[in-house]
Amino acid sequence: MSAFTLRDVLGQLVAQGQVPGQTPLDLFHQLFDTFQRGANGSFPGPHCDDVAAVTGDIQPPVDPNSINPAFPFEKQVPTGSINGWPVLCPRSVGDEAAATNDPFSDPLAANAYMATTLSNRFDLAPPDGSDCGEYRLVFARRSGIPGGGRSGFERNFIIFEARLPNPHPEQGRQACLPVVQFWLNQSDPSKSPAIRASELHSFFFNGLPGGFEPVIHIDHYGAREGAHSGQIRTNEFLLALTDPINAWSLREFRLVHGTSGNPSLRFIPSFVKDNPSAKLFVPGTSADPRVTGFQGSFFLDAVDRLASTDDLNRFAYPSALPTTMEAGESLMIPFQNNYLNAFGTGGTLKTSLQSKLNALGSTLTPEQIVARAQSLSCAGCHEPVDGTGSATSELDVGLSAPYPKTLTFTHTSEQKEAIPGAPGRERFLISNALTQVFIPFRQQVMTDFLLGQPILGFEKPGAWTSAQTALPVHTGRVTEGISSLQVAVPTGLAQIVSPSFSTAGLTPVGNKLKLDFFVSAVQPNPAWVGTVEVLISIPSAGISNQWVGNAVLNTLPRGAFSTLEFPLQAGTVTALNKVPADVKLQFGLSVTTGSGPYYLDNVRFAN
Repeated sequence: MSAFTLRDVLGQLVAQGQVPGQTPLDLFHQLFDTFQRGANGSFPGPHCDDVAAVTGDIQPPVDPNSINPAFPFEKQVPTGSINGWPVLCPRSVGDEAAATNDPFSDPLAANAYMATTLSNRFDLAPPDGSDCGEYRLVFARRSGIPGGGRSGFERNFIIFEARLPNPHPEQGRQACLPVVQFWLNQSDPSKSPAIRASELHSFFFNGLPGGFEPVIHIDHYGAREGAHSGQIRTNEFLLALTDPINAWSLREFRLVHGTSGNPSLRFIPSFVKDNPSAKLFVPGTSADPRVTGFQGSFFLDAVDRLASTDDLNRFAYPSALPTTMEAGESLMIPFQNNYLNAFGTGGTLKTSLQSKLNALGSTLTPEQIVARAQSLSCAGCHEPVDGTGSATSELDVGLSAPYPKTLTFTHTSEQKEAIPGAPGRERFLISNALTQVFIPFRQQVMTDFLLGQPILGFEKPGAWTSAQTALPVHTGRVTEGISSLQVAVPTGLAQIVSPSFSTAGLTPVGNKLKLDFFVSAVQPNPAWVGTVEVLISIPSAGISNQWVGNAVLNTLPRGAFSTLEFPLQAGTVTALNKVPADVKLQFGLSVTTGSGPYYLDNVRFAN
């Protein structure tokens, strides 16, 4: 990790921005100047008090009896706003912007930053392959090292989260193969740490052959608005001991720039993505259109997607949250982002959520749906606690296993541990949530990508077609890769047809075709669920719409995937093993009108 320095990262961005006279230190100071009030700022802006907080948006509401007159009011109550939602303003981390503070002058000083983490987030590459995921670089302030600060009160993290463009988006996710192979090759045991560091440094600063830009690029950190444009985040606890509220705060920034003819480069505070403000979860009548829009449509529409998986890696909203609903910062204690605390007893919102869950046949509770939303927020993921905010509590998201543990509001750390089997070497700590849940999932996504067939895994949007119903890909109910095929079946009958594909890489083909099939829990006619029929065509072998088999769905568990098996004729197996490029499958789904949706995933030839 020592191959990466904060000065080099900011230096590359400054060089790309081409602002005359701007230095990496200037850009560093400008980032943290945004935590200051305008009257104390050193740069033209933006500052946290450019727009004052609306008192009615503060959640929980301000209790006048809780204000300590010995401390400034703004140190206890959010007085500024970002994206129209309250934020604490100023924050002590704004002192990093002082002209006398130079984190680059002494790399071992308490105010210096060191690289601790490189993250491969290919799992964030969308099904359509419009980009190749995020690649992250974490810097931690050295004052957080045990003995380097004031008893844990001087911790600060800067996380550069670049969204890497796909140079050939017309090819979909498959065009990202060089990136995935690059990360796979880092696991080569023959590589020394020095070689690995050199290759990773080149990937981040220079890019890869084939048109892949360097990860560290001014266009990869939110230069354009949107859900897939990258960002810079801070996770800070850099507080003066006199602050009455010792709150971890997570904020998000966009790096915006001008043109070659009008150069500029600065950090702009942004909303934190997938972080609706806690006020939106407060039950009861509201005149705020953001609240009525969230509770009346968006969140109710999100119930199915939030309930559609038992894997917390796949928790998600069905679409990007409306920008006006996204919070300005993410805190868990105080309760600014504790949705369960705001939800309370739930009121009419709870009733509406329960009705949606009943219609889906889900056994989850409204509180567990709210908890899943809370887990998607920055603070909820970093500090998964219940509505009480107790450090000993656990976030109940409706899974059999407890929510995995963090490192107390972080997943990575500036603290170290010995590397087993490598005397004298150390590594930076990461959380149990990473080692036990998140990293195994990301590894599996890479494995499925490298070994899978995108057509048979339903990982190419729009590839499969039907004249009877829409066939969107779905990233919640999945058995392989990152997506399955959703079938709403509004008429009760649907023919689902694949594009032509090759069996190259699939041989030797055995004598069975298998399909993972999700039976809907919603069945208006419980006595008859339906059937799935399979046809296969291989025109080059003279095979056209050959009947493979039929599966009756009545005995299968509902609200779950089951594996269906269909026998292949000997002549069909022989033809498939000759690696034809014109194989086509057709699934005929006959079910009760009003049931659904259904899901298909992981078609494979067994051998």
